[in-house]
Amino acid sequence: MTLFPIAYFGSVRYFQDLISLQSVCFETNDHFPKQTYRNRTVILCSQGRQLLTVPLIKENGSKTLTKDIQISYSENWQLIQWRAIQTAYASAPYFEHYASDIHELIFSKTKFLIDKNEEILNFFIDTWQLPVDYSYTTEYKHETSEFLIRNFEVEKMYNQYTQVLYAEAQFDPAISILDILFCEGPMARNILCSIESAKKN
Repeated sequence: MTLFPIAYFGSVRYFQDLISLQSVCFETNDHFPKQTYRNRTVILCSQGRQLLTVPLIKENGSKTLTKDIQISYSENWQLIQWRAIQTAYASAPYFEHYASDIHELIFSKTKFLIDKNEEILNFFIDTWQLPVDYSYTTEYKHETSEFLIRNFEVEKMYNQYTQVLYAEAQFDPAISILDILFCEGPMARNILCSIESAKKN
């Protein structure tokens, strides 16, 4: 079983690796790291990459465990994110089909970040019937032989697709799963799941 960080609208490659491993364990007992995709995701807009961030409450500062990180609603970040997503993907083939689902995920007021991220993960698992089985750590796992933290700032992914607005630009593999959802809709499952054949090519 591989140790994974739980992500906020994780990248397409993140989901491909989840599927290829099938059974993963999310680390939630570590001290919440800086510059993490646990509360950030990247979308493509007309200016290129755009970072969307969920503001947080860390009651114990840098010593706060990931499982105890709370979401701050003092800022209007949900509306800002939703407008950015609308601007970036309104012309995508499947935007209208999934817009209400993503709107609901973003605007749901969960207290803890891991609950928000689990809602997001379960939506994609259910939508595409993805073969992913996951659990959470009950204690901090530090560089043991059974676990491996994965790095998702990747240079490539398996099975590319056409990204909105950037058909002629270089493919970006570190973009949010939202991109393939709005671009490929139900066909995204085949792109995500057919990893073994892609590795051989």
